[in-house]
Amino acid sequence: MKKEKFVLDPVTEEMHKRAKELGIRTVWERYKENHARSKDAPFQATCMTCQQGPCVDVKRTGVCGMNRDIIIAKNLVSETTIGASAHVGHARRIANILKGIGDGTVSGYPIIDHGKLNSVYEGLGLAGADTDREKAARVADAIMEDLLKLDGIPKMLLFKASEERRKLWADKGILIDGGCPEIMEAQGRIAMGMDHDMENLLLGACRLGLVDAYCGMYPATIVQDILLGVPKVGQIKTNLTVIERDKINVVIHGHIPFLPDVVIRAAEEYNDDPGNEPKINVVGMCCTGMEVLMRRGINFGGDILQQELAIATGAIELVVVEIQYTQPAIVDAAEHFHTKIVTTDPMAKMEGTTYIEFEPERATEIGRELIKMAVDNYAMRDHAKVFIPDYEPHDMMCGFSTEQLIEALDNVKPGDPIGALVDNIKNGNIRGIAAVIGCVTPRDDYGYRTVELIRELIKNNVLVVLTGCVATIASYWDLLKPDPAYTGIGESLAAVMGVIAKANGLEAVPPCLFMDSCVDNSRIEEVLNAVAGYLGVRIDQLPIAGSAPEYIAEKAIPIGFWTVSLGIFTHLGDQPNVAASKRVVKWLTDDVEKIFGGKFYVEDDPYKSADKIIEVIEDKRKALGL
Repeated sequence: MKKEKFVLDPVTEEMHKRAKELGIRTVWERYKENHARSKDAPFQATCMTCQQGPCVDVKRTGVCGMNRDIIIAKNLVSETTIGASAHVGHARRIANILKGIGDGTVSGYPIIDHGKLNSVYEGLGLAGADTDREKAARVADAIMEDLLKLDGIPKMLLFKASEERRKLWADKGILIDGGCPEIMEAQGRIAMGMDHDMENLLLGACRLGLVDAYCGMYPATIVQDILLGVPKVGQIKTNLTVIERDKINVVIHGHIPFLPDVVIRAAEEYNDDPGNEPKINVVGMCCTGMEVLMRRGINFGGDILQQELAIATGAIELVVVEIQYTQPAIVDAAEHFHTKIVTTDPMAKMEGTTYIEFEPERATEIGRELIKMAVDNYAMRDHAKVFIPDYEPHDMMCGFSTEQLIEALDNVKPGDPIGALVDNIKNGNIRGIAAVIGCVTPRDDYGYRTVELIRELIKNNVLVVLTGCVATIASYWDLLKPDPAYTGIGESLAAVMGVIAKANGLEAVPPCLFMDSCVDNSRIEEVLNAVAGYLGVRIDQLPIAGSAPEYIAEKAIPIGFWTVSLGIFTHLGDQPNVAASKRVVKWLTDDVEKIFGGKFYVEDDPYKSADKIIEVIEDKRKALGL
């Protein structure tokens, strides 16, 4: 197949053209200006650790004597530390909200899922609490202890990781202590005059992968499920055309859905008053958008590459952002219109925006304040500048949390939900499972790598689970649309999805199951542990693979080290900044497999990537005698 056959998303193309006409430099223009440097970066060994340097594109050794392998390994640990810090920071913020609910200082959020609270309370080995508020406080304390403890395995890791992996990680010296001390140690490890052993540095990156998972992603997902609800299957609309010309449009953007939740509530309160016109249309963007579409049925307005394009519609009154994924270029785009941008977190301020700090104790009040700001700003809109492409939004079936997936499978095989999945893997109806995760990149035609990879996998009866912005890309090409025709899907996979749909009273279930934002990758391990336990095998023996075809954020790096440490073959669509060291490349793509059973594989061509993933799945099947 040739790339020329790929059909671009017309909504994004129209808005990109409009943005250029308005003089708005989008991510694509900025990529063209800077791509030469970014393209060369993986093949350079540059160290900026100390003032003897910087040592740029080191051929032999830096001033201190560090060779290229050590420099590259240290740089990779640095990126991994940043990524792990982002997810741990997310977990810390919302654990504090849970603690506030427990001690009564935060009242804006009820405990919605009592069952999840109880299961987590027991799973963490806690006891002595009688009420839900007491349990919430104890769970919050346990999470914070996991983040801060100087010695001892985090309770969340003991709760969620398999015994086999825990023993292996202990044997290889990567079993972690508290999240924040581990991040401190990692920074110390790469300081001047410290660790100069390549393998030790890279095993340290694996440690950070565990920090990211068990001190970041798991606690974040768990707290969000307890307070905002475990996602249930539902349908929403996606793409920029969910922005409505005749309404007040508010974009909620970032990563933590607690402020967005009160903004949504305030908008609903405003809309319920029959005297208020026009009505408010709240749309989600990036990971926060994914969290609220899963739980609140809020339509999704765009991914990380569409930020300026949403503003370029001229119909956005307010963009509310909290942390992560917000690109400062949106300030430049907003200057062309009346759009106001509000930042809300002291670690994520932007010049040229209004700052209103989110305080959980005042959550409801702040939500109403932001909605009033949007309503007042509507009067400043220049309606002649409004342009929304004339295309219908796309349908997305969402809400496949671990609990919802188990419930759906239980309707297929009552009392044995994992057996329902395993039976179809054994008989080959489902050839294997691929988790396609992460961001989207401006490097290729928008959506090309992700969409073509997924199409090849589902055509070959590989079930795909999705997290992150790749899911919305897939929805733009109707890969998350529940279509009973199952066009382009392997015959046996289509039959399985049809059976699941019928058992759950649905017309169809897409072959791509959306499991939420990138922080919710922890849900994938829960399913894999259940399947491996049912079969009596290790995760690295299962016919599975992971893929990040368009990753861009630092957070993707510790996620990758976590999946490899779990024993998962992990495909990357872009070359990390390690190619200057053949030894580092060999360790990541070969040697690490001998340690954990998983490894990295780099390929930007989606067809070659799909072929390799299918080959790995087939090899795993043969080894299991399937």
